[in-house]
Amino acid sequence: MTTDALVIGAGVTGLAVARGLARRGLAVEILTRDMPGSGASRASAGMLEVHFPAPVPPALSALCQPSRAMYGDFARALRDESGVDIELDLEGTLTLATDPREFSSLQEQSPGITGSRLLGDSKSWISMEPGLSPELAGAMFLPDDHHVNPRRLCEALLISCERAGVKISRGISVTRYLARDGRVLGVETNAGRFQAGLTVNAAGAWAGGIAGLPAPLPVRPVRGQIISLRPATPLRYVLHGPSIYLVPRRDGTILLGATVEEAGFDESATAGGISGLINEGIRLLPGLRNAVLEEVRVGLRPGTPDTFPLLGESGLRGLLLAAGPYRKGILLAPVISESIAALANGETPPVPLASYSPNRFGGA
Repeated sequence: MTTDALVIGAGVTGLAVARGLARRGLAVEILTRDMPGSGASRASAGMLEVHFPAPVPPALSALCQPSRAMYGDFARALRDESGVDIELDLEGTLTLATDPREFSSLQEQSPGITGSRLLGDSKSWISMEPGLSPELAGAMFLPDDHHVNPRRLCEALLISCERAGVKISRGISVTRYLARDGRVLGVETNAGRFQAGLTVNAAGAWAGGIAGLPAPLPVRPVRGQIISLRPATPLRYVLHGPSIYLVPRRDGTILLGATVEEAGFDESATAGGISGLINEGIRLLPGLRNAVLEEVRVGLRPGTPDTFPLLGESGLRGLLLAAGPYRKGILLAPVISESIAALANGETPPVPLASYSPNRFGGA
């Protein structure tokens, strides 16, 4: 069976790309190993943060900034299309310093971050978030770093795709690109061949495992463990510490994450990972010691050697890459979707993609 476009992967990136292509009038089919919206997308905290973890390279910030700016319209459109509110929260983020050196770093960064405000005494940060420890060394408020609910986002994207006529084929493992004379014509899978005029690799941590390119894509899994807690008093703001973050949800829970582990494709939760998160969380927010532990999540982020995504033309005609967003997958969903849709339509992407070329490592 031949379709206009095949999208490999049904995480937030794959779903967003499929939606973008369908909105341009293409007949689209998603091939996914698992349930749509599972994996790293489901485990994510959903932060739309541009400046952290610091330092963020300018070229990556140049991709993150416009994508964050798209989120208001993106959320409204998804609600209209799906009826699902992705819970875009505009309260902002408090970045916390636990010692003078860390606060000095925040002081250095603040002039370059529009709207940021330094908080140098405990009364100032406790007035904003009463449960914070008075023993912190300082904080910086970032009014423009927001967050969404990734599970609601994936639900909205899935419904939007289905209503736009996107076909979703589950239980499909893609093994090889079908290529002839420098052009990809589709893919080989455990369920046979799928052909299309355009193939998009948005396969997350598994993006590098598809044969048929001159060299493998340098995408690897980076494990992240995250826990859901229900505190006695909900948070108002995202809290970003030196090694962890805490993200409030509208249901009163808090997401506390996340480890960064080179563990291959092992999706196990570990005692060391979870205890480390909890101990650091209590250090910043002492009342967490009485919070109820509700859920443990594990996801495999798609990492690249330089932490930049692989976006755009692959070196083979008929194949586009939307791979390797690492810790920015939720944030980058709108700009990746628009960029891939523009390229598929022969248009100029909304942002220059040279810094994210899949060929920058010299393999393709």
